[in-house]
Amino acid sequence: MWIKKDQHDQDTGLASPIPTQIVANEEFAPMPQSSAQKKVEARIFTLADKNASALGLTRRDFLRTTGGMATAFLAFNDVFGPTFNVHAAEALETAAYKEQWPKGEFIFDAQNHHVHDGMAGPLMFRKLTGKYGMNPDLIGIEPRKGDLHRANFLKEIFFDSDTVMGLISGAAIGRTPEDYILTIEEMIKTRNTINNAAGSQRMLSHGIVDPTDPGCLDEVSRQVEELGIDGFKLYTGNPGGPWMFDDEEIAYPLLEHIRELGAINVSTHKGLSLGGRMTPYYMPTDIPTVAKQFRDMNFIIYHSGMQHMMAQMPASFTGVDADGYIPWTTDLCRARDADPAMTNVYMELGGVFGYSVITHPQICGHLLGQIIRSFGADHVIWGTDCIWWGSPQWLIEAFRRFQIPENLQEEFGYAPITDQDRRLIFGENLARLYNVDIDAKRREIPGDAITKMKTAYTEQGAEPSNTAYGWIHA
Repeated sequence: MWIKKDQHDQDTGLASPIPTQIVANEEFAPMPQSSAQKKVEARIFTLADKNASALGLTRRDFLRTTGGMATAFLAFNDVFGPTFNVHAAEALETAAYKEQWPKGEFIFDAQNHHVHDGMAGPLMFRKLTGKYGMNPDLIGIEPRKGDLHRANFLKEIFFDSDTVMGLISGAAIGRTPEDYILTIEEMIKTRNTINNAAGSQRMLSHGIVDPTDPGCLDEVSRQVEELGIDGFKLYTGNPGGPWMFDDEEIAYPLLEHIRELGAINVSTHKGLSLGGRMTPYYMPTDIPTVAKQFRDMNFIIYHSGMQHMMAQMPASFTGVDADGYIPWTTDLCRARDADPAMTNVYMELGGVFGYSVITHPQICGHLLGQIIRSFGADHVIWGTDCIWWGSPQWLIEAFRRFQIPENLQEEFGYAPITDQDRRLIFGENLARLYNVDIDAKRREIPGDAITKMKTAYTEQGAEPSNTAYGWIHA
């Protein structure tokens, strides 16, 4: 049985600053909560009750604080071993948290989503699941209104997290734009609405097109010239018209046209196959070829091409073999190692970091160790796939605190993640790709309207939701 995560949290009162089980966005069935995750959840609430009592707070109010976040990481370490850098004092002293985490990073999120205001929740995937026979559990289940719309998007992304810039993303999945989670017009409206409200540039937007559509090239021109998109997000595994980047008849004319118009950043979903006949189209086997053919374009591989993303695997699944092989991701790393000139490919962390760090921390260590070693920390992109998963703050905190386990560093030669690595990954790399002047932004953003609203919101008593808006196995 599937239920909405936010509804479950409301009904049970078990909202946690860190998810304690996999949350699905309807592309796949969420795996049941593992025994280790159940232990983490129980430990969080045991510690939270103790700390909340010491501070004279309710458990719910305590878990909304920085101390609540620290408590969740302490609980995680109690179950999984030393995974996160967290000190016990952070759970009770705000000053200890602020001293440990000064928050100097420029956090630029490459993967943000919401649904358009006329939709009651994430209906796009529901339409597709019905049309293509995927995930029949969803039939007849109605989401709650307002969960993923612009106002809540603004709160979750900018008020309740340290994110300072974002990139609204989407996908041309389905046979017509009416099937899409967001039309390009809605994506641009979100970008422009938030930027206008801020009085500064806080959001960028992808363009989305279907290369198998006869009018695709004209639509590319329209989106670049009239809508001013900031790059393209292309989806090869569209059940309505699958294709691959090494297809000289479909992909090459599209990429040549995009390049002619000056939009050289192309992002693509790779990994997390829908299964069956579609699986080959989610594989990143086409990336080395197209990257070589179009050296003057950048290819950002969303989800780092990870086949399973830890989302559908049982707790006993290790995800790697004795040599540390991660299906599809390791293949891309090996291709990069074999071609030193493949410097136009970037690995994005949306979904895969969050899934692995709360399910299999050792897999998370392999993932980060491999992509940083093969591509370099300057070619890894921060993305969260939020608002599907609620506010990205827990992901930000997790990445600040996570370190590749020492046993993996010793056995596989992975380098520890440095503060400089984190700064690059959190936003400097994406800013470089999209020509965002970070120094100028650091001067501009503190005085814009979103910062002023966030300050007022915080002073009045911030109320982070501590929830997600996807589905969990119950």
